[in-house]
Amino acid sequence: MKNKSSFGKWFGYLGFDHFIAPFLIKLIYWVGVLVIVSAGIGGFFANFEMPERGLGGVLLALVATVLSLLLWRLMCELLILAFNIYARLVEIRNLLSSRQERMDAYRKMPSVRALNNE
Repeated sequence: MKNKSSFGKWFGYLGFDHFIAPFLIKLIYWVGVLVIVSAGIGGFFANFEMPERGLGGVLLALVATVLSLLLWRLMCELLILAFNIYARLVEIRNLLSSRQERMDAYRKMPSVRALNNE
């Protein structure tokens, strides 16, 4: 793990070397969870005020809350997944470019050039 100063970390964010979107997505996820749970609790208790809905309305509110939480989680995970895929692709690019640089340096060595000319 790289040990950077706090200035180096901020420079990474300002230079777009690091993304703040995954952090924001996690924050938005938790805000969404609070909203969904609040709406579920409201729907749950609203069904008691309307006796014509009965027990089915109460169960529907609970099932809808759970399904909404699952769908919200999946949507946020897909967004974070996109950023993780990008990070892995950058790592692969960096590994390939460093490998290519080593191969180029190896080919420029006099002993290797002499072998290739034979």
